[in-house]
Amino acid sequence: MSQQAPPPPAGFPYPSMPQGPAGMPYGGPPPVPGYGGYPPPPPVRKSSAGKIIGIVVGVFVAILVALFALAMVFGSPTVTADQVEQQIAQQYGVDPSQVTCPSSLEGEVGATITCTGTDAGTTSTLLVRVTAVQGDTVNFDIIPQ
Repeated sequence: MSQQAPPPPAGFPYPSMPQGPAGMPYGGPPPVPGYGGYPPPPPVRKSSAGKIIGIVVGVFVAILVALFALAMVFGSPTVTADQVEQQIAQQYGVDPSQVTCPSSLEGEVGATITCTGTDAGTTSTLLVRVTAVQGDTVNFDIIPQ
């Protein structure tokens, strides 16, 4: 007769694991961090390049706005060509459409532009010269040529 080896024990080659609470295999859910469980993962470091670029752009825009505001406050006032044409027309008693000025008049003492006026078919040249500037008010003379 031949001899047989005894049957292997249950869970051979490893012993069976006990069931966890509510039927969870292998001892239940993983431990909760902070209560003797696994340590929390290290925080993910985000790049600060976006913040730096945003700050630089913001500072640049603020500087441009400040320069524009200073130019508006301390810059010299101007008189538009239409305003000069209306003054000339009022002084000479003609319609403003009969007077033409090539550009605005810069609000600096001594600045000049040359305008033309037409009355009864005759064209005249008029020199407009700034005589004084007080705040936003520009005073100028109209001199026929």
